[in-house]
Amino acid sequence: MTNDIQIAFYQQISTYLQQLKVDENIIDDIRQDVFLKAHDSIDTLKDHKKIVSWLKVITYNAVVDHYRKSKRTVPVIDTDDIPKNEGNEHLIKCIAMLIQILPEEQKHVMEAIEVTGISQVEYAAQHHLPLSTVKSRVQRARKKIKETVMSSCFLRTDKFGNVTDHTPPKEIL
Repeated sequence: MTNDIQIAFYQQISTYLQQLKVDENIIDDIRQDVFLKAHDSIDTLKDHKKIVSWLKVITYNAVVDHYRKSKRTVPVIDTDDIPKNEGNEHLIKCIAMLIQILPEEQKHVMEAIEVTGISQVEYAAQHHLPLSTVKSRVQRARKKIKETVMSSCFLRTDKFGNVTDHTPPKEIL
């Protein structure tokens, strides 16, 4: 990699860290971690055209890791200002579409828990179901969705579960 390219990536990471509102005192440490992690996991980059998105995923995870290690609270990030990982956006649309084709009882529980955001305990109480039944339905639904997504072979993820490469199905373009 030429020096000019490295400087461009360095500047893009710096800008992204500022968007994440990372403390100025730790930006250099995190930037260094990002370059080390990128170097160590370069084989996970499947499409060189998407290197900036790939670096942003690594950067975000490095920020979270840093705050976890230091046992400090991770700052709340206003995600409206941050460009979205388009692979994750397509995955979200795809999962929403897949929830709609689940069997009715799994569909209902997944919409309530994953989309609406209520807890499994709340759902069980509202529908007069044992918690174990709700957990079982959620687990089966998640397994079915994961199998469908993985069998479609339209995405690749990094070790953190973020989409690094994708080819969205025609239904969600």
